Amino acid sequence: MDDEELSINRLKRLLTDHEEIEISRTYLNSKDALQYIEANHVDIVFLDISMPELNGMELSKYLKHHHESIEVVFVTGYDDYAVQAFEINALDYLLKPVTAQRVEMTLNKIRKTVSTKVREKTLPAESLELFLKVEMFDGFKIYQSSHQKEWVKMRSPKTEELFAFLLHKRTVSREEIIDTLWKNFEPEKAWKNLNSTLYYIRQAINGCYKGASVIQATRNEIRIDERYLSCDIYEFDRLMKQQSNNRIFEIEQVESAMKLYTGTFLKGKTYEWASSWGLELEQDYIKMLEYAAKYYRQTDQSERSLYFYEEIIKIDAFREDIGGELIKVYLELGREKEALRFYQNLEDLYRTELGTEPLASIKNLINSIVY
Repeated sequence: MDDEELSINRLKRLLTDHEEIEISRTYLNSKDALQYIEANHVDIVFLDISMPELNGMELSKYLKHHHESIEVVFVTGYDDYAVQAFEINALDYLLKPVTAQRVEMTLNKIRKTVSTKVREKTLPAESLELFLKVEMFDGFKIYQSSHQKEWVKMRSPKTEELFAFLLHKRTVSREEIIDTLWKNFEPEKAWKNLNSTLYYIRQAINGCYKGASVIQATRNEIRIDERYLSCDIYEFDRLMKQQSNNRIFEIEQVESAMKLYTGTFLKGKTYEWASSWGLELEQDYIKMLEYAAKYYRQTDQSERSLYFYEEIIKIDAFREDIGGELIKVYLELGREKEALRFYQNLEDLYRTELGTEPLASIKNLINSIVY
């Protein structure tokens, strides 16, 4: 659809050169086109942005809301709308005069999109191929697939932060994103920054063949489609919820969750919004360490138990209950020197940091081997 008949005829000629393309109708105004779309099945529409009465952007938003399966390709003589076009999830954006080579690139995208939709209809979600692998423990790493260690590079630190925030929230309103990442900006500038940064994320992950499908955007919110990526915190969260629902921890699942926790959440990043979530994940990890330590001690595997108690102390040196259990295990294993060394370090830490001493019950354990 275009308000310039010459442009329509040129694009029509370029498209009809390809046998797999069937052109239903062409229109010079949006309202006539909309009437046809409402009454007929349409897979893809080519829209000129600068149209009278109802412009291409407005029509596209309507179509995306009421006909989610329709793909939109914008055709315009101006490049000022590129960011806005991708913000509403357009398939492509063509600048006039349209060339045969550029149309071929668009058709390649269409072919991939059609192929993806067919696969999604015929394959169960668990059989879909993953296109991104994301690791958010011990830093922030993005790979092109779960099989290859090919890094995905983001354009800027803000682009990286927005993607991390989207992954963390999974589904989030545009208002919350702006309030979190651009809270001190004027509203118009904040919305523009969000749209352009989202566009740059899509550019970065589009090399993953179906990268754009990872991010689903509407006018009000943005959602991560988890079917096309793997993420360590998602799997960690799944295992924690599974344990919570079972009410009894399964040691195999506990071990699996602990392997995922390779370091603190987004280590090295100073995102304000990440700190509270990072603490929650750390507490979940400690909870699993504590369960594993008790499990192995109760099953007469003190050496294995010792490892988990030591890991807890590395994270929280002031856990006196864990410190006491650690000394008991040392003594059970006949490792009095290590028990004494640990207590001396604990005593120094308490005097330096708190101006006090460890609990009397812990000191009594040490006294039993010293005197």
